[in-house]
Amino acid sequence: MYKVLCFFLFCVLAYSKELPLELFAKKVETRQDIVVAKEDVVLVYDGYYIEADKALYDKNSSTIELFGKISILKESSYTILSEYAIFDMVNKKIYSKPFFFIEQKDGLWISSCEAKGKEGLFRFEDSLVSSCNPTDPDWKLEFSLGKYYEKKRWVNLYNVRLYAGEIPIFYLPYFGFSTSKERKSGLLIPKFALSNEEGFVYIQPIFIAPYPQWDLEILPQIRTKRGKGLYATFRFVDMPYSNGYFKTGFFKEKSSYVEQENLKNSTHNGFEFFYTRNALFTKNTTVDKRDGLYIDLKYLNDIDYLNLQHRNIEKSYKSLITSRVNYYYNMYNHYMGFYSKYFIDTTKVTNEDTLQIFPKLQYHSYVKSLIFNNVLYSIDYKYNNYYRDVGVNAQQYELNIPIGVYFSFFDDFLGFSVTENIYMTYIDYFNTPYWIENAYIVRNYHKFSLYSDLIKGYENFLHTIHLNASLVVPSYEKDEGQKEDFITINSETKRLEVSLKEYFYDKNGKEFLYHRIIQPIFYDSDYKYGDLENEIGFKINSKISIVSDFFYSHQYSSVNSITTSLNYKDAMQSAIVSHFYKNGFEGKEDSSFITVRLQRNLSKKYKLFGKIDYDFVNNYMKNWEFGWYYKKKCWNYKISYREDIRPILTSVGSSSIKNRAILFKVELVPLGGVEYAYRQRNEITN
Repeated sequence: MYKVLCFFLFCVLAYSKELPLELFAKKVETRQDIVVAKEDVVLVYDGYYIEADKALYDKNSSTIELFGKISILKESSYTILSEYAIFDMVNKKIYSKPFFFIEQKDGLWISSCEAKGKEGLFRFEDSLVSSCNPTDPDWKLEFSLGKYYEKKRWVNLYNVRLYAGEIPIFYLPYFGFSTSKERKSGLLIPKFALSNEEGFVYIQPIFIAPYPQWDLEILPQIRTKRGKGLYATFRFVDMPYSNGYFKTGFFKEKSSYVEQENLKNSTHNGFEFFYTRNALFTKNTTVDKRDGLYIDLKYLNDIDYLNLQHRNIEKSYKSLITSRVNYYYNMYNHYMGFYSKYFIDTTKVTNEDTLQIFPKLQYHSYVKSLIFNNVLYSIDYKYNNYYRDVGVNAQQYELNIPIGVYFSFFDDFLGFSVTENIYMTYIDYFNTPYWIENAYIVRNYHKFSLYSDLIKGYENFLHTIHLNASLVVPSYEKDEGQKEDFITINSETKRLEVSLKEYFYDKNGKEFLYHRIIQPIFYDSDYKYGDLENEIGFKINSKISIVSDFFYSHQYSSVNSITTSLNYKDAMQSAIVSHFYKNGFEGKEDSSFITVRLQRNLSKKYKLFGKIDYDFVNNYMKNWEFGWYYKKKCWNYKISYREDIRPILTSVGSSSIKNRAILFKVELVPLGGVEYAYRQRNEITN
């Protein structure tokens, strides 16, 4: 009761000065115009929650003087620890001695002998900052003057010295950083590299974020022996379910470098536009009507436009660059799609003869009943426009209509269906260098299917099996005109396809094993048996899983292709090993390569990693990397060595270079870090 009365008395005094101050304490007494609070003192004032051993309030000057173990919490964003502090509530000033500031989210702290604050600006001298253990920090920044802007959550430091333990590393006259995770305009972490061919590489990202809906990143760069360039990326969000970006840039080569490397282009330029959106014309909450837009456009004069956006050791690109524009509209019974593809083959000096697909239209009517419930049909219509500046162009129209009758016997133990499939296509050639006869095809084929779905539960698992045998019998066919190699035709031959699919589930309903085997048998072919496909996926335990997809050719009595991947992961290590093999047959080159990804956690802090991509047919390492990673709560570093082969475009065509690089990266959490790379290009392969 006494504490409640003291609290009430102090509130009256505080609010008489129009100050939103509340105080709790075990003991409160008044000495003329001074209110003294002792033992478990708690103050709530202007977003501050303050604890102290003792507090003096001067109602004339509206100041609060704090003593003892002082803890000042500001709206769950930061905490100040001190032994003596003064609040001037009228002028909004604060003085603290000593001053220990802790950012709540990142654990960043600032320690100073004393600090002064006024209207959200704190000033401290001869101090240090870190996010490591304050007793013996792994790293720290010492500075002569520091300023913290509370509203902006921004820190400016002057005459900064970085220490690793007690060892000085480097000096900066000024260093500024944000203590907030919110996007802010400013300089981002620079990227450095050193190359015997390109010299010193310096990329300095500049980030501009005036609004939550968009931001702009500008990347000026210089390569002392090669040239200089500028890239920019504009990112935006226009709806809650859409986003996109526009990127463009250029790099200007030095004439000496162009001549030395025999490059086709002295300037590399291009642009990229990406945009994806759900519910373009429909509402995102509508279930039976959905549409979506996907745009991914790329234009470049050669592959170096992409390579030079980085340090040439971070990312590799495929030689075929694909642009896409897709739109779909999906209703309860109907689906409509618009697609397009544009290809740039970076291995070619010119892409005049590269085949493009624009547009591709599709209409699909979902399965519906016809007259009776067990009579079902669907409709699928496609239009493809193939064009290029040099070569054969064509328009293709396709229509596919399956109509089926479905029966079930023995209480759904056995199913049987008969399907009539009508297929029609017409190819119209235009802008051809020579005369080509237009083509049309009309086909009808029957499909008879016998199938069964079985399920059985055991003590420790559940087993399901789907058995299917489908006989395809071509009926009517009329085929006229010429079909170019790029035209895709839905061709059917008389065949029997037998398949088995089975799945195993544990007690918790999680799949741990699946098996799929398919064997087609052809009646009108020189080789009766088609490729046998056998796929198995087995999750051996919570750590190990394996997947293998195997194709066997009866025609050649040999393996056609096989893809195998092995995955292992536990608390200390992870590994992914995948291998792909394809038999070339008839004099064509085989394909065989392996990809390995390894990671070993030596402890919670130390990690080893490595990756390998090796081509067995050509006997060369496409790329490989190994390194060391160290991570603590307040800092981390990464050291790695990498070799890879990258394509370039010369005046006589495509070539490639082999890069060797050493990368070193250090990050001080949450301030950011620096990267340094040394790269050597040691040979050119044609």
